[in-house]
Amino acid sequence: MNHKLLTIIALTTLIACKKEAEVTSTPLSLSEKITVHTTKVDSAAQNSVIEVLGIITSESEAKPAFKTGGVINRTYVKEGDFVKKGQLLATLIMSEIDAQVRQAEEGFQKAERDLARVKNLYADSVATLEQFQNAGTASEVAKRTLEIAKFNRQYSEVRSPINGKIVKQILHDGEITGPGTPVYAIMGTGNKDWKVVVGLIDRDWARVNVGDRGFITLDAYPGKKYDVVVSDKSQTGGSASSRIDVELKFDEFPPNLAAGLTGKVSLTPKKGESGYFLPVEAFTYANGRTAKVYVHENGKAVEKTVMIGEIKGNKMRVLSGLDPGIEVITTGAVYLENGDSIIVKN
Repeated sequence: MNHKLLTIIALTTLIACKKEAEVTSTPLSLSEKITVHTTKVDSAAQNSVIEVLGIITSESEAKPAFKTGGVINRTYVKEGDFVKKGQLLATLIMSEIDAQVRQAEEGFQKAERDLARVKNLYADSVATLEQFQNAGTASEVAKRTLEIAKFNRQYSEVRSPINGKIVKQILHDGEITGPGTPVYAIMGTGNKDWKVVVGLIDRDWARVNVGDRGFITLDAYPGKKYDVVVSDKSQTGGSASSRIDVELKFDEFPPNLAAGLTGKVSLTPKKGESGYFLPVEAFTYANGRTAKVYVHENGKAVEKTVMIGEIKGNKMRVLSGLDPGIEVITTGAVYLENGDSIIVKN
């Protein structure tokens, strides 16, 4: 009885192993293939919108200074004050400058007396022509010296050259200043003075040209768009940010503006760019400027290496590595290995 029982168990085990071997040798069924979604590559040039942060600033700026050096007697405005063109901003202690004017006046008066004396002597043939000419020259030099001293006295005060706002006071009462050293930094605040400055990466900077149009939405005026046009492109980039500034002008100014306001700028360059965008889920690996994706070829997932650009929203730009019309796997790509069998369901 025990011998028969062992024989039956052995036979049953053999049959089970045979069936298992038959199952493993059977080709993959449709249910065992990986289901994915794909998108087709379209490499046509695109006038894609450039979206970047813009900062409101003033086109008119001034840094008024004294023409002469000296000790500052008084400053009349402070940071944050609004000033008008021609308004007195600061004065110097005039003791030294007034003394220079008096010295020049006395020198001129002496030169005039000397000229009159030599003129009379020359008329009596006592003085020579050369002496008379030298006295005339000395009188003329003294006159010009007096004019310079009076001119310097006139400009021993600082007045605002523009209408604007004091954004920085550089020097204060009692400080010693030299000729041309700025006392204030003034920013123009008229409507015609405002501009928008944006910093673009090198690729976007190259696409943008003067005259390209766009719009800005300001946090200060939610829900409103203000048309802008590119007015200037900087030829130097920021060393820290690696971005290059582009200036924009308003077609129509908002009701009120202030320096430092920020907004979202959308620009549409006339110059298109090559490449195309793919959903980020299509990329299974990225390192610097290269990435890997899977494409659909004859029911298989085939790995490809591509050159990539910037990310915009949930898409990344592909610069090269894929032919137009090819199907790139998006949803399900992260579960694939090279050569896997797939079912496409879009």
